[in-house]
Amino acid sequence: MSRMNTRCSMRIMVLVFALLMSGTVVWGQDEVAADGPAAAVEVMFGTGVDRATRSIEGKTGEFAADGFSAEEGRVFCLTRIQNLEAPAAVTHVWYHEGKTMARVELTVGSADWRTWSSKRILPAWTGNWEVKVLDANGMVLASAGFTVN
Repeated sequence: MSRMNTRCSMRIMVLVFALLMSGTVVWGQDEVAADGPAAAVEVMFGTGVDRATRSIEGKTGEFAADGFSAEEGRVFCLTRIQNLEAPAAVTHVWYHEGKTMARVELTVGSADWRTWSSKRILPAWTGNWEVKVLDANGMVLASAGFTVN
């Protein structure tokens, strides 16, 4: 073999090795992501939270279509988060008619965790409400809504 062919062969081998190595890294990342179950998030609304049992009081349900009266003054959003590696943080973002009204950062302390936030509701704030639960990267884990009459 000529010296030119040897150099060319070496370069090709280095290139193939580099491509194989980069492919291995990508495959490894895919395998890691597929190993663990995705986070499961349950969202409920009510007029209070029993702190001892961490359960919602008053109306419940993922989508409280019949809603709440503005006279109640405050709505609670209880979130049960499973399969999220702790410690972690999630954010409840409260929207009224599409406008951001509040952002509440909450800590997740275990693989099965319940946490909540609440929003004071003024009499003029009737209409559609939504709470989005975001992970630390801003990705939506869950979303649910209710109405205020």
